[in-house]
Amino acid sequence: MDNLLLVIPAIKKNAVIPDQLVRKLNGVTLFQRAINTALDITNKILVVTDSEEISLICDRNGINFYKDKDLRLNSENILEIIYSIVKPYKEDNIFLYRANTPLVDSEILKDAYATFKRDSLKILMSVKSNNKNIFFMENDTLKPIERDVSYGELKAFYIFSKKNLALKDFKPYILDSEKSIEIESYQDWWVCEKILRRKRIVFNVIGDSCIGMGHIYRSLTIAKEINDHEIIFVCDEKYNFAVNNIASKYHKVFSSSNVLKTILDLKPDLVINDCLNNDEMYINSLKNANVKIVSFEDISESSRYVDLVFNELFEIPQKDGKNYFWGHKYTLLRDEFDDAKRNDNFKNVNSILLSFGGSDPNNLTLVALKSILKTSMQYELKINIVCGSAYAYEEELKDFIANCKYKNIFLFINSVAMSKIMEECQIAISSNGRTAYELADMHIPTIVISHHEREATHTFTSLQNGFINLGVFDKKTAIKLEEKFKKLVEDTDYRELLFNNIKKYDFRSNKNKVISKILELL
Repeated sequence: MDNLLLVIPAIKKNAVIPDQLVRKLNGVTLFQRAINTALDITNKILVVTDSEEISLICDRNGINFYKDKDLRLNSENILEIIYSIVKPYKEDNIFLYRANTPLVDSEILKDAYATFKRDSLKILMSVKSNNKNIFFMENDTLKPIERDVSYGELKAFYIFSKKNLALKDFKPYILDSEKSIEIESYQDWWVCEKILRRKRIVFNVIGDSCIGMGHIYRSLTIAKEINDHEIIFVCDEKYNFAVNNIASKYHKVFSSSNVLKTILDLKPDLVINDCLNNDEMYINSLKNANVKIVSFEDISESSRYVDLVFNELFEIPQKDGKNYFWGHKYTLLRDEFDDAKRNDNFKNVNSILLSFGGSDPNNLTLVALKSILKTSMQYELKINIVCGSAYAYEEELKDFIANCKYKNIFLFINSVAMSKIMEECQIAISSNGRTAYELADMHIPTIVISHHEREATHTFTSLQNGFINLGVFDKKTAIKLEEKFKKLVEDTDYRELLFNNIKKYDFRSNKNKVISKILELL
């Protein structure tokens, strides 16, 4: 950057915390961190200081310095004093960069300088948005100050041209709230250190009306438990609608035509793949970038190179290796199940649940409802139906319910309280995905129907575990379901057998176990 001199004021007597400039923040002193950031911009650096210790650090870094033990800088005089010091230097553009905003990195400084060059008549000043309401006191009463937008000074940097400084015409450079932390207390120091220690975790997920939403929801379950690190979701652009509509409520989401490139550009410390099997080129590219890798539902050949592989849906190990973890012991439940009351009643059936995943591509919801209607009417059962956000047959289902003579039917679309609905049910009918595991934890005997052959490979849903498994959906499913449902409602001994088989399950501690293993990689 020609014609630029970067100036770092390092006045020890201005420190809020004793020896602030030479105290280590996440392993690097505040002053050295500023030097390192400045060197990413230019090697034309001048440190202005009152300290012998700072001068020594400059010497050892090969950085020019100006030292005056009586030097005092504050917000009112800093521009004039710095101008008087740099006036003899040939560079006209002065970048005044302070060390006490350690989250302001070189990318921000480069962008700020580019912004300044587009309008170098003005002094570019770092500011932060003030989103809080402001009040003034009048006659012992607080009154709000009406405003559209206001900004507060952030003592991160000024950029000015020496020949235009006298105009005192300022232009704001607005920093994101996370980056705009200025060290003015021990608490600020602690927050900055916490942020600097964070790692970046990228979730690569899939989800649509065919695949279902289970991958997205499982990844969200994990992401919600990780508070000390940065979370980003990435998906192929063909899954953009589903992922954005679910995950973007909580996290940044990038959809891309080239997922691998997008992930590598984000420079993650850890990638969590919840997208079925991964190809070898993708995994090797991540490994070559020194990225730790976790995969869910991955039995591909490339999975042997992955650091951790959780295949909760396969009870029988498909591969050998210490990096693999198989079966229901690694099933993850959503937060809402942590305190849910389990079913303890097999003697009576009053309420049932129908749920076939977030998308239900075969419209099993309507198939099942028609099959169980006669028995439900006979025994006056309450029918609870839960459909996901990607369910494509909502209007057809609503029309059927509206025209149905039986009115004890309740429909929930995209419910956030599935556990509450389950709490009042004694039996259920579901697809062979994550809902089946939730029902097992809630001790609810269940009839399961698989949407496709891949779902049918989930062998947990067997009679010995409290399930009636009807296999993959076909033309005979409706008749089989009608028969099995009637038996389940009428035969108390049969229900007791299933209940005793399913009541042994408790998946509520699995989440901490899985997440602990993941975080050990960082």
